[in-house]
Amino acid sequence: MDKFLNKPFTLDRTVRILLISILVLLCVMAISAIWEVLLPFLLAGIFAYVMLPLVKFFQYKARVKSRGLSVLIVFVLLGVVLALGFIYLIPSIEEEIAKTLEALNVYNGGGLLELILPEGMLAMLKEAVDLDRFSQELSVENIMKTIETAWTQVGSIVDSTISVFSWGVVFAMGIVYFIFIMIDFEGLASGMIELFPPSIRGSLHSVMTEIDSYMNSYFRGQALIALSVGLLLSIGFNIIDLPMATAMGILIGLLNFIPYMQALGVIPLAFMSVLMSAQQGQGVFVCLLLAFGVLFIVQVIQETILVPKIMGEKMGMRPSLILLSLSVWGYLLGFFGMLVALPLTMSLYSIYMRYVLRDEAYIALIDAKLKRDRERREARKKAKK
Repeated sequence: MDKFLNKPFTLDRTVRILLISILVLLCVMAISAIWEVLLPFLLAGIFAYVMLPLVKFFQYKARVKSRGLSVLIVFVLLGVVLALGFIYLIPSIEEEIAKTLEALNVYNGGGLLELILPEGMLAMLKEAVDLDRFSQELSVENIMKTIETAWTQVGSIVDSTISVFSWGVVFAMGIVYFIFIMIDFEGLASGMIELFPPSIRGSLHSVMTEIDSYMNSYFRGQALIALSVGLLLSIGFNIIDLPMATAMGILIGLLNFIPYMQALGVIPLAFMSVLMSAQQGQGVFVCLLLAFGVLFIVQVIQETILVPKIMGEKMGMRPSLILLSLSVWGYLLGFFGMLVALPLTMSLYSIYMRYVLRDEAYIALIDAKLKRDRERREARKKAKK
């Protein structure tokens, strides 16, 4: 990405960039016209892509005779894991919510502020703010209304990508797509290449292989990182006895799937820290320090251990460009656009460098990487035989 920005933008290069941008925009507009139909297929495709190594494990390592049977085993395992997760998580979350609401009821009416704030700060606050009115605004009913309003706004962002089909229909279609895509994933990929003329199939295969490399490192890596972060945060929050500890860990873990989105978990984490202060009788700043200390430690583990071990080489994009990609693709394709923003941007960048700019150094570097990956796959196939 640095090479792209450091080279001079001549008139010829600028025109080519504009033409490619217009072509991409036209493609996005065409996709938007049938977006409601494509969404369950694309989401199922991403999920099938993430789960494909598990299917191959049962098919080749466990020597299951049929690909369909391998898919069925994976599907059943997913169902069992989800069922066990709900059996454990739902009662735990319900209990945590009950404790949280109980704490709000106990300290409703101003007592919460007297408990969590130092006397000096409370005196200054009383001089500046009408605490009686503030306490009324801090009632359980108002807090729940605020949460409901925020949830509705978040839901409207997601629902904006699904205007025709209901969530139930999308979910049902997604399951059907997921099963059939996993059964014939390789055939589907090769069939797409065969739709093009033979003269460009070799180049298209190289592009698809490179895109597969980006998708593989991103989706599977991000899924594993999000799962690990959610687990670590849940353990840490439970150790410090944070209200709704498991739910907070899962929430921030899921937000980690999209870069920088975990920052959205800061506000609910701060609110839960205040409730922890009310429940335990500790200072609010101590509770904030404990909660954000857990978050900081997990963040350090994520950046120093999880990301290097799981993701390997990063996408090679600057933070500002990552945020721009998330904004642009999120605006064009909604929530799904934010999921695919980084690998899609890097794939388009790769196509530009290879076939428009024809950067020989970049092509040699990528071809060497693809050759190493191909040799590894062939070695694994020989080992399986």
